[in-house]
Amino acid sequence: MFNKERLLSISELDEAKTKQMNDSQLKAFTAVANSLEENLPTMAENAKTAMKAKDIEELAKLLTEICDMLQQLYAERLANECLNKIKTMSSAQYEDIQAYVIDFLKNVSALSIDLQMAEFKDTPAPPVVSIDGTATKNTILAVDDRHFFLQSIKNMLQDTGYKVTCVNSGEAALNYLKNHRSDLFLLDIDMPTMDGYELAQKIRKLGQPAPIIFLTGNSQKKSVVRALQAGGNDFIVKPVTKDQLLERIGRYIQPDSTED
Repeated sequence: MFNKERLLSISELDEAKTKQMNDSQLKAFTAVANSLEENLPTMAENAKTAMKAKDIEELAKLLTEICDMLQQLYAERLANECLNKIKTMSSAQYEDIQAYVIDFLKNVSALSIDLQMAEFKDTPAPPVVSIDGTATKNTILAVDDRHFFLQSIKNMLQDTGYKVTCVNSGEAALNYLKNHRSDLFLLDIDMPTMDGYELAQKIRKLGQPAPIIFLTGNSQKKSVVRALQAGGNDFIVKPVTKDQLLERIGRYIQPDSTED
């Protein structure tokens, strides 16, 4: 069963309702959260199939089922926004429907991961602090085998006060760490030769304490547990927007506001 204090850190949940849960309600909340975690991958795939077939009726049915679980989890803003979209689907442009559903599923997947983190993770990683006690560290090492994604990360963090180094493999990351430090790691999970889990373990064996944020499209519980066991601290669900990227990174380190 969840610890309520951990749930209060999830921005998508209604804070007042979350605080007011008694033990019985918390038990029911846990059951719905577990159901979402277990069934979301299948529901998301079914929604994508319905989109491909342009079956608006089936798509609306699937989204409504997800929204019902979101409402039981007090994620009412996310649920109500989707329910309002469902009402207009019959008259909306298909391209607009498709774009919205993809974004909605990504947001629900991110919420599912946050819930799992609240269930399995004891405490968040502390902010990275320098030797003199100031919290001004802002260097990031991003690791992904796809050049276009690394370039996207670099573009989103340009002129934000963060210093980003990008490498395209776990081996390259370990070579970089022989002579450099990083205040935060962004690690893709699915990479050839050395995946993100193995890389995270090796980073921890090097004595690197900096937070590790995994980049993933997989919200399944076994993946979240494995990532935490490997030394991970958080997740970003792909594809990611600039605001989402900055919000996650900002949980652990802050940009240098003096940079141009």
